[in-house]
Amino acid sequence: MEIICLLWKLFIPLRKLNNDCMDPNFNIIQALCRSALSSAKEMTEHQVERLIENYKKQGMKKEAKSLEGILKRAHKEQPIKPLNFVISSLDGDILTKSTTIPVDKETASPILEIIFQDELEHEEPLFNDSIQIAVDSVINEWRNFDKLVQLNASPSKSCLIYGDPGTGKTMLAKWIAKSVGLPIVLAKLDGIISSFLGTSSRNIANLFRFANRYKCILLLDEFDALAKLRDDPQEIGEVKRIVNTLLQNLDARSEKGFTIGITNHEKLLDPAVWRRFDVQIVIPHPNPVVREKLLTDFIFPLEYSLQELKFINWCMEDATGADLRKLCDWLKRTYILKGTEKRNTLDLMKQFATINAGRISKRIIGIFNGDIGNLYNELSNDEYLHLKQKDIASLLGMSPSSLSKLISKNNNNGKKSDTISS
Repeated sequence: MEIICLLWKLFIPLRKLNNDCMDPNFNIIQALCRSALSSAKEMTEHQVERLIENYKKQGMKKEAKSLEGILKRAHKEQPIKPLNFVISSLDGDILTKSTTIPVDKETASPILEIIFQDELEHEEPLFNDSIQIAVDSVINEWRNFDKLVQLNASPSKSCLIYGDPGTGKTMLAKWIAKSVGLPIVLAKLDGIISSFLGTSSRNIANLFRFANRYKCILLLDEFDALAKLRDDPQEIGEVKRIVNTLLQNLDARSEKGFTIGITNHEKLLDPAVWRRFDVQIVIPHPNPVVREKLLTDFIFPLEYSLQELKFINWCMEDATGADLRKLCDWLKRTYILKGTEKRNTLDLMKQFATINAGRISKRIIGIFNGDIGNLYNELSNDEYLHLKQKDIASLLGMSPSSLSKLISKNNNNGKKSDTISS
């Protein structure tokens, strides 16, 4: 509340500017309004409304519209956009589009890429509840960096994210950067790793030197390529030099800024590397609840019934988010190319399994290739699906009566086989 009162005394009445000319103090006013509105107090909202009205009277439409957007988001109790979040006590210069990027001296290839806030996705990735809690904890700690420093606390400054390919590790790293309002300095392995003796170690040192100079998150994707086991008999002495250089720079950066490492092959990492990361998060495959949410998002604008979505979800047990996206893209292509054909969901999933065997579990493929009675038993007894016979019949593209006769026929055939065997 005191913040808005101070605003009012300092900047009201406002001098009239042209519509195309922003108030030179407006960035400060914007930040103060967001900070004050985070508590969503009535008096604060009232003062912001007065500020908006005054801007309108002065003909300053851009400022008024911007503050109206801030106020609207506060009414909906949405969090402040991480784009405007700044860790003030973090040392370093501000990265800009014109910042010169270091390159490998032998090949002139860039050793890093800068990803700015406006290039990051706005949508939060979906994870299982336990992972979501861990991620929120890390983000909350980094968002309160200044407060922790004031209390002489030690915020986590490094995070290792590992798990199978396609589980959303890189997406998570980018979401963390988005949430704490920092650009990403992404290491480019093709530029760092060199065939020239000693060049790779020099590139690593230059990468860290650059990241330490600016306020940023250093992202080391495919981290295992740099942090391999030093006692691997297949590797040469150059690998040991690279890992030693990496460890030294990780130690030095722990006092400078945030670092995130990502790997699909955590078992290849040198044991000494693990100790350099304050937080270590393994990203599992999504559970059925998360898979259902991902399918709903990815499959849009195609329309599927709840039973169909649940069946597709069941077929994709143990799938990653990337697998689900591939499936939905394939369903969309199939719809465009053969949308007029009447096809049941089972046939669609069987065809997908035929051309994408690596994305479907062997258990599901085995059920697909078995008899209809076994498939029916699996579907009807699954607690997640909770399907009735008429639902299963619809998924199989037949009437309930036809399904009942087919099941009965299979059961009778099974009994006859048992009699003959005995």
